[in-house]
Amino acid sequence: MKNLVNIIIIALLVGCTNKDKAASDRLTLQFEGRNISLAPYFEGFPYQQFSVDKDGQKLFFFKSGNENRLQWLEISPEADLRNAQNAAGINFATRNCWSPRYNAVDGFIYWIGDENNDEIINIYRANLGGDTAEKLTDVPYIYAWEFNPARTKIAYVARLGQNEERLDELRILDLQSGKDELVCQDTPTFRFTWSDINWQPEEKGLTLLALKGIDRTYTNLVYVDLQTKAPTLLTDSSRAASLSGCQALGEWAASDECIFLSDQDGYANLYSFRLVDKSVKQLTFYTQNVDDAAYLTVAGKRHILLLQSNPIETMLTLMDAETKEVKFRQPSSFRLQIGTTNRNRAILIAGSTTELFQLLEGEVEAEGITLTEKISVPAELKKELVQSTVKRLEIPTFDIDSATGRQRLLHAYLYKPTTPLPAEKELVMIESFYGGENRYNTGYQILAQAGIYVLSPSPRGSAGFGREFAAMNDGDLGGDEIIDIIYAAQYISKELNIPPSRIGVFGMSHGGYATMRLMTFPGEVNGHKAAFFFGFGIETAGFCDIIWQHRHSNIPDWTALEAGDPDRDSLRLVDRSPITHAERISGPILLLHGNHDNRVDIGGSRFMAEKLKELGKPYRYVEFSGLGHGIKGTENNRKLYAEYFDFLQSEVLK
Repeated sequence: MKNLVNIIIIALLVGCTNKDKAASDRLTLQFEGRNISLAPYFEGFPYQQFSVDKDGQKLFFFKSGNENRLQWLEISPEADLRNAQNAAGINFATRNCWSPRYNAVDGFIYWIGDENNDEIINIYRANLGGDTAEKLTDVPYIYAWEFNPARTKIAYVARLGQNEERLDELRILDLQSGKDELVCQDTPTFRFTWSDINWQPEEKGLTLLALKGIDRTYTNLVYVDLQTKAPTLLTDSSRAASLSGCQALGEWAASDECIFLSDQDGYANLYSFRLVDKSVKQLTFYTQNVDDAAYLTVAGKRHILLLQSNPIETMLTLMDAETKEVKFRQPSSFRLQIGTTNRNRAILIAGSTTELFQLLEGEVEAEGITLTEKISVPAELKKELVQSTVKRLEIPTFDIDSATGRQRLLHAYLYKPTTPLPAEKELVMIESFYGGENRYNTGYQILAQAGIYVLSPSPRGSAGFGREFAAMNDGDLGGDEIIDIIYAAQYISKELNIPPSRIGVFGMSHGGYATMRLMTFPGEVNGHKAAFFFGFGIETAGFCDIIWQHRHSNIPDWTALEAGDPDRDSLRLVDRSPITHAERISGPILLLHGNHDNRVDIGGSRFMAEKLKELGKPYRYVEFSGLGHGIKGTENNRKLYAEYFDFLQSEVLK
């Protein structure tokens, strides 16, 4: 009997070993004689989108794979992500789940999301650990939502017209009775579409953001009195302020004072709004954005903790909430995000280009903040997940920076693979947009494991360098931002001595458009001439026809801001659409798209594939069934990188 038991145990162990080996083999791709293992990225550390509950007791995150599970963990020194529990027994691989928030009052986890990856966004909830989702609203799209202080209600903005055919509504949902009450509608002059809600402590009203004429560069703060249901504009609507640079802090400073962020002076700074006289006063005058801020209590007094991030470090600043006196400024090499604050304790989510994730606890005193690691990635696993060294570059571009009077310098990160490809086969891939961030990027490290250099630049229009720089491509989509990337390509080609034929460009969404634009660029825009013949390109979820994108997107205001009016500016938009110049494409291109994408319609890639086929140009087109705007799931990511490497092997290094 004992021998039988031993045989069974051995058989089980062998079976488990074989199963693990099969899984590892399945996630191992071949490229240039190398084994590229995806297992560490998608099975070793399959965690992302971290958030902390209001009380700082629970960490929430997604465990991705072929299934995508929202999980939670009690925060403690012994916490291990591998021991997390499912927050909801729902597979989010086939649906979106954004900004999940735990409500300790009723024990539910709430989120905004959809059911089919189609971005029909509503509010859902499930019991913590429950198996079913309850849909609480039924509207085309919700972006802004927030609990009241008692956490018994939710205020939200319902966007009712995909192409702004109807006004948006501010509504309040009672979580106990289910009553859903209309507070007020916005107006064509001031739209609530992309908002940020903050309740007055006594629930007399709330603040939210309003875009002047649906223009994301004119973002204002509005106070809505819940008794009169009348909105009052609080900020100077004649002054520009970006949507990304404006937000209300999570709670009010006092029953009469609300602190908010705005970049009306060019950088995100703190402002105070007084309810008694509706007055607004600027509190800080920094020339670097305040990215995040929250209240805490130090030595019995209310203070504000501010975070200011740049590509090198994050500056932590403590300010007295009453006197506005700065107590300390302390740098950190991490990019930090405030999870929550409680008394003089702050829970911070940390990362960098080579650090996936750390959860830090900060004990805040008037003299400084002491950071203690609570949860991090095991050292052995980190070795597998970081396959490059990272160097910060400043790359000269074509114009003069008015702030310095000298040639403008673009920030970029160069990811050098630990083991590059042989000199005659060295490849560089350049991120076409959304690059230059001080955060870990799985895709960059997978490419580095394959021996490929990655250049991640921040062209004009990128966030993190002030409102003026972020707005430099407004109304100029496909213009000077494209010249920036061409200059970056010229720079890195010379720096690494790698020819254009082995330098490619890649990107997703706006970056997908930029990829196609760069590969079909006619050589001149805005009177500036530039040329770089990219050897290849990989675009994901991009668009090749700007006007089509505007007419078939669930965020048409984005196109209007970035590109211009599709009727008034139609000739320019047609000229800047990659499909117009498809015959100029400089090399083979891989086109990737999900067929449930409502943000960038799949026609954005299909049309380019059809045009290139007609022209006899080299391309590959791959469609992902059931996916929306992005690639989710282990098998889908395996397919993605298998397509990457097969394309590079057969079309670029042939």
